[in-house]
Amino acid sequence: MAPAIAAQRLLFGTGLGMIMATGLGLISGLIEFNSLGLELMIPVVGFTFLILGYFTGKGEGPLKDWFPLESREKMVMRLENEISTLEKDSHLGDAWAKLEETMLSKELEEE
Repeated sequence: MAPAIAAQRLLFGTGLGMIMATGLGLISGLIEFNSLGLELMIPVVGFTFLILGYFTGKGEGPLKDWFPLESREKMVMRLENEISTLEKDSHLGDAWAKLEETMLSKELEEE
């Protein structure tokens, strides 16, 4: 399962849970919308989670970098490419360090 789909399910479940909690609070009389207060934040955050879940599931929105919409195979290939690039860069850095070390040791020997 793609990370975006898992995040979408989590955001939808949280959002619907918060909206349901708001409904239950309204029915029981614990929440009243007569004034602006913290009780208004519960449904706002719930709807925000629903909207974030919708866009995350499509591979868009502000969470697209954290939860990519790609299959497991594509993710493995991308990570392998990134690892091989990092290994090549580290080998190149090691080669430069060895070259610098030999140059400095030659300069010290000449002195």
